[in-house]
Amino acid sequence: MRRFLLNLLGFTVLALCLGFVVFLIALPKIQTAQDMQKADAIVVLTGGGGTRIRAAATLLAKERGERLLISGVHSAVQRRDIQDLFHLTPKAMQCCVDLGYRAQDTLGNADETAAWAQSHKYGQLIVVTSTYHMPRALIELRASLPAAELLPFPVKDGRHKGLENLRRMVVEYLKYVVILAREAVLSIGKST
Repeated sequence: MRRFLLNLLGFTVLALCLGFVVFLIALPKIQTAQDMQKADAIVVLTGGGGTRIRAAATLLAKERGERLLISGVHSAVQRRDIQDLFHLTPKAMQCCVDLGYRAQDTLGNADETAAWAQSHKYGQLIVVTSTYHMPRALIELRASLPAAELLPFPVKDGRHKGLENLRRMVVEYLKYVVILAREAVLSIGKST
């Protein structure tokens, strides 16, 4: 029995390591706002030291979507703060930018985005988040918005270097594995 458990542990570690390599290879590639196709709207999941919001603001300025949701905004942040930090015009802020304060995590981002997209009847969304976060974000968003077309616009989060970056990637990969397992269990439950 002990040998079986050691073999199982070894196989699990090997599978996770190989999966991590595949995860890194499959991360979406960076593209420019100019190359991004148009969609109904844009949603950005906060984080990344402002890089994500900056990219989403550029997409809005290039008219890649008619409206922008910034999901997961901290309760202390005001509209004026976003406008000033990301050089959005008052006109753009008034007509085209919505701030979502409810989301505390990626699942919350998905719920917040789904409610927003359904209220505006958006069927096609550009999703802006960090490259390493995109796979998990898309799974959560697809679960909340199964009929929507989601167009990934990954951005590079350059805040972390070396071992800190590797740690961040490993943690994100493990979260991704958990979400995949959850979705597998849910799909089995639905089919029975």
